[in-house]
Order: sequence, then structure tokens, then C-alpha cells
Amino acid sequence: MFVRHCLDVVHIEKNICDSIIDTLLNIPGKTKDTIKSRLDLVEMRICEQLASEKRGQSIYLPPVCHTLSRKKKIELCQYPPGIKIQVVYSSNIQSLVSMKNLKLLGLKFLDCHVLIQQLLPTVIRCRHMFVMPLPDFIFSIQYVAR
Repeated sequence: MFVRHCLDVVHIEKNICDSIIDTLLNIPGKTKDTIKSRLDLVEMRICEQLASEKRGQSIYLPPVCHTLSRKKKIELCQYPPGIKIQVVYSSNIQSLVSMKNLKLLGLKFLDCHVLIQQLLPTVIRCRHMFVMPLPDFIFSIQYVAR
């Protein structure tokens, strides 16, 4: 049988996890929330209130619903002591957190799997973490996906 494409689910899940984490933590050079993406939103007439604004010589990007303040980023990066993860298939995620840069470094596939399947749904349900309230459709997606 001829297989045109061979999709590797492991790498797809890791790439999605990296993109979500980088966008939530707003890591420069890695986030998907850029000036070009904001211009695309305006061009498609979607969320025109999020258009980039020129202020003097710099460009200002208004905060979006997933924007985290520095204080909230620190809270997200601090490992919640009450969460228990099976050590069998995941490394210690706390050791991968860089509090200096507020980043997650060296995530392996299984770490990303644990983040996507167990930790990120919990974080997304905590609406009080975000600067602006998250739209309700984000919470309805999790029930459709199950």
C-alpha cells in the first residue's frame, strides 16, 4: 500500500505543546502572537480591536485573552505541590523550569504529553490567572474533544 505522508504523532504533539507554552509565556522569538499575525487578523476582519498600534517609534500590541502578567507567569512556572504525576513516564517538570527567564527548557515528548493531557487543561480552567477573561468557547472545546 502506498503511503503518501507519514505523520509522526509524537512530534506533532511536541510541536503543539511548545507553541502553546511559548505563546502563553510570551517568549520572544517563539510566540505565535506577533505583529504579522495581528496584521493578518485585521486583514481578515477578525478581532480588529487587537490591531497593532504605532506609538512613536515602537509598535504596541494590545493584550489578548491569553496574556499573562509577570506575576502570573511566575505563578504558572512555580510547580504546584499538590499535583501528582506518575514518575514512570515523565521527568520532574519542576527541574525543567527556568525561573530566571520564566521558560520551560528541555521538554521531552513525554513531558509535553503530561503538560497537554494533565496540566494545561487545569491551567486553562483557572480563569483568574489571565489578564482578560477567556472566551467561553475555549472551555466548550474541551468537552467536544473528549
